[in-house]
Amino acid sequence: MNEEIQTLNKIVAIVDEKASLFKKDWSHMPKIRAVTEKKLILDLIENALQLAKNIRPTPTDLLGDLQKLKAEFSRLPL
Repeated sequence: MNEEIQTLNKIVAIVDEKASLFKKDWSHMPKIRAVTEKKLILDLIENALQLAKNIRPTPTDLLGDLQKLKAEFSRLPL
């Protein structure tokens, strides 16, 4: 279980870093890069959600935060 938590922490750190950079720069990116980055971030969020659901006790706050971030990124126009 400890390995799952470490993996989840790494994925969340990557999501946080990439999401922050994307939010700052997406309007200046070439469209193909923005679409690719957005998909990568959404895929990472989905991986984190799946992993978090398998951890006991379930990190409900993290799940909620990831769901909000996923919804936010899904709504971004490109």
